[in-house]
Amino acid sequence: MELFYSAASPYARKARIAAIETGMADKIEMKAIMPWEDPAGYRDVNPIGKVPALVRDDGPALYESNVVCEYLDAQGDTKIFPASGPDRWTALRQLAAADGILDSSVLTRIEGMFHEGGAIAQKLIDRQELSVSSVLKQLESEVADLEGTVTIGQIAVACALGYRDFRFAEIDWRDAHPKLAAWHVAFAQRQSITQTDPEA
Repeated sequence: MELFYSAASPYARKARIAAIETGMADKIEMKAIMPWEDPAGYRDVNPIGKVPALVRDDGPALYESNVVCEYLDAQGDTKIFPASGPDRWTALRQLAAADGILDSSVLTRIEGMFHEGGAIAQKLIDRQELSVSSVLKQLESEVADLEGTVTIGQIAVACALGYRDFRFAEIDWRDAHPKLAAWHVAFAQRQSITQTDPEA
C-alpha cells in the first residue's frame, strides 16, 4: 500500500498517526507530495487533489482522512475506533470537534495567503476563530474524556492542537485551557506524535 501525504497537512498527519497506532505503518510506503502543485497523475488517485490518499492492494484508492483512518483501523491489529457504545460516540464527538478546529484553521490560513483582506474576509476569519475558540472551550470542559486507551478522537485532537501550534503560534490557546494544554503535553510524547511532527 501507498499513503500519499504532505508533512504540513494535519489531515494527512492524522492518517500517518493512525497507521502507526494501528500497527499498519510497516505495511505502507509513505509518499510525500505537494498537493498544491497538482503532481502529474495524482488526481487519478484522489480526484479531490488533497491529502491523504491511500492506494490499497485490494481495491480502489481511499481518500479523506477519516475514511483512510477507519480503513487502517479495520486492517490493523490495534483498534483506534471503539466498536460500539458510549466510548465510540465520545471518540467520534472528539473527532468532529477536532475536525472543526482544523477546517476553520485551514480556511483562515488560506484566506490569509491568497486574498487581500477587507471587511468580508475579516468577518470570515473572525467566524472561523470563534469556532476554534468554542471548540477549545468544549474540549477543556471534557478533558477527562481524552484519557484512556488511544482512540481516533484523541489522535484528531492532538493533530488539531498541533496544527494551531504550527501555523498559529502567535495565538496562545494554552493559558485559557490549562487542562487541555496539560493533556496535550503528555499525549504529544507518544512516538506516533513525535514521528509525524511537521517541524521535526
